[in-house]
Amino acid sequence: MRKPTEPNISIGKRIAQLRKENGLRQEDLAEKLDISIKHMSEAERGLTCLSIEKLTSLCDILSTDLDYLIRGIDRRPADAANVPGYILELFNSDDKIQQELLRENLLLFKKTYDHK
Repeated sequence: MRKPTEPNISIGKRIAQLRKENGLRQEDLAEKLDISIKHMSEAERGLTCLSIEKLTSLCDILSTDLDYLIRGIDRRPADAANVPGYILELFNSDDKIQQELLRENLLLFKKTYDHK
C-alpha cells in the first residue's frame, strides 16, 4: 500500500474541502475529471497525486487556482474566500434568470437575518 506524503495530504485536504464547499460528492468530481472514484479518493487522502492536466481542470471546476491547491495560498479577497464556488459561478454566469434568483434569495436571507 502506498504511503501518503505530507504535500499530497495537504493538497488532498484542500481538494476535499473545496469539493464539499461546492456541494459535490467524490463521485461527481471523479466523473467531471474523467477519473475513477478510487483515484479521486486516493488523491483526497494523499495516497496519489493528480496530473497537472487534472489539477488544472479541477481549478476550473472548483473555482480556485493552482496556487491554492498546491501551496495553500489563497489569493482571493477575504470576503470572496468565504463564498462557496458555486455561488460565485452563479454570479458570473451568463444566465440572467439564475443571477436574479440568486439575488432575490440573498435579499430574503438578509431580511431574515436583519430581523434577529
